[in-house]
Amino acid sequence: MALLEQQQIQDGLARLEGWEWDPESNEIRRTVAMPSFMSGINLVTSVAHVAEQADHHPDMDIRFNRITFHQTTHAAGGVTQQDLDMASRIDELVSDAAPTR
Repeated sequence: MALLEQQQIQDGLARLEGWEWDPESNEIRRTVAMPSFMSGINLVTSVAHVAEQADHHPDMDIRFNRITFHQTTHAAGGVTQQDLDMASRIDELVSDAAPTR
């Protein structure tokens, strides 16, 4: 999978909810605050199932009810279309899970 150029990443992020690009780590990420610890864990579980089906796995940091999703294609060394696609799927799952903000 080909790495995306900076403009392609920015264009992709414009269609996503709350994601940002970190050029230093060459990843996109989003932090979501959920109503409770268990609702956050349920969201992580839902994302894990989708990631397994896609064979493309985000890094996920859990801090009580705050979940940060880090998306990059390690094998390619940066952000690819697969990352934007997975971010879109994560957005759908977050929307269905009703975060606090």
